[in-house]
Amino acid sequence: MKKIVTTLLCFLLLSLTVLPFAFAAGEQTPAVKTVDDFTDLKDLPQDQKSKFDELIRGGVFSGLTDNTFGLNDKMDRAQFAKVAALIFSLPIDKTLTVSSFSDIGSDHWSLTYVEALKKAGLTNGYDAEGKMYNPSGSVSRQELAAFLIRGLGLDQDAQKAAPVTDSTVDDWAKGYVALALEKNILTKLDNGTFGGKEAATRKMLALASFEAKKLFGVGKTDPAATPEPTKPETQTPATQPEKPAAPEPAKVDKGSAKGKKVLITSDLNGTQFREDEKPLVNRLQSLGFEVTRLASTKLTVEATEGFDLIVIGSSTNSKYVKKKLKGIPVPIIYNKSISFGDADFSTVSENTGIKKQTNVTIKSSDHPLAAGLKGDVQFYYEAGDLSYGIPSSDAIVVAHAAGDPEKAIVIGYEKGSKNVLGEAIAARTLMFGGNASLMKDNATDEAWKLFDAAALWAIGQP
Repeated sequence: MKKIVTTLLCFLLLSLTVLPFAFAAGEQTPAVKTVDDFTDLKDLPQDQKSKFDELIRGGVFSGLTDNTFGLNDKMDRAQFAKVAALIFSLPIDKTLTVSSFSDIGSDHWSLTYVEALKKAGLTNGYDAEGKMYNPSGSVSRQELAAFLIRGLGLDQDAQKAAPVTDSTVDDWAKGYVALALEKNILTKLDNGTFGGKEAATRKMLALASFEAKKLFGVGKTDPAATPEPTKPETQTPATQPEKPAAPEPAKVDKGSAKGKKVLITSDLNGTQFREDEKPLVNRLQSLGFEVTRLASTKLTVEATEGFDLIVIGSSTNSKYVKKKLKGIPVPIIYNKSISFGDADFSTVSENTGIKKQTNVTIKSSDHPLAAGLKGDVQFYYEAGDLSYGIPSSDAIVVAHAAGDPEKAIVIGYEKGSKNVLGEAIAARTLMFGGNASLMKDNATDEAWKLFDAAALWAIGQP
């Protein structure tokens, strides 16, 4: 079978309804925003701004942060599954511990949502055998065209349509693309091609969903009423299976960080987070935090006022941090080991990277920061870099490098404890030595549990 067909209706409705996770989970409706609230939408053509404004005001789309929509960001199939399952109000069996798909582990956050889709007949998986779901996989433009056209009940029309003569579109998708172009659901790229194999972005999804909304239900039977079982997509043989997506915390009280404000420092100017920072940003948002970005060049004590947590991001230029935040009464997580050492929380700062690591060893298994983990745990699926610190004796060493207890990977300081100079610490302070650029596709569930525990402990939960 051709390379499509996983959750047709799932993707249609998702493209019509990309909601933030906290909102999708049934929390209180956030304040109504408009297109003017997002800095990356202000330069769009007026006709596009009007479409975005209608979608945003109607609660169909929301931003990735308070002031950033995330035009060029992508969403993975695991996230699609959760939103679609909630939109359809599908029965979700929280007691499930075994997935129908081999690439979704028992602790993967999306397990119950994916199983809900499968039970409803909205997905049979990604590979030809239906054994894998590919939770971290993206959706190409030609796949999006097919999902929308099929979800609108126009599959037979696509089969009869004159196929596009576009080398960027695979043969199986040419009819779907032709009809999507004819219906103005999708448009060609600036270079005149459709760009069939390019990954669909949130901008593409938003504009396509606006057009699809005008067609949805017009003379069609509601596809949600009698969903047809889908056939699995086939995976390109040369493509290696993608690693599990960054999991959402499965056993965390989602309200524990709700309303808490976190400031994350970043090296780039402007308003956008770097790609390697987004996994941690998304994770914090999934815990309920309101995330604000600050260029590291603008970091001052005054800039941290009003925030419940500060994260020194991995891209932060350490020369702008130094000892600047040592005495502030705001919890801090350093994802930058150099800055952790510069601020006198570690006796080392430079050359603290450890290469080709897979596991870490939990030292303080009875502490909340350990997230219930014990012994050696897998941190990365494939070997990658970790950063370490050597803290004072007052610190809580939660995890250290496997086989080297002197190199602490996750470190916590309680308020009032002493740093390496014997100075009292003003607020809970931590170092998280995971490499942010590897976290999205390479971090295990255990690694994310350690990060969740760090963020929640920092603000006093538990």
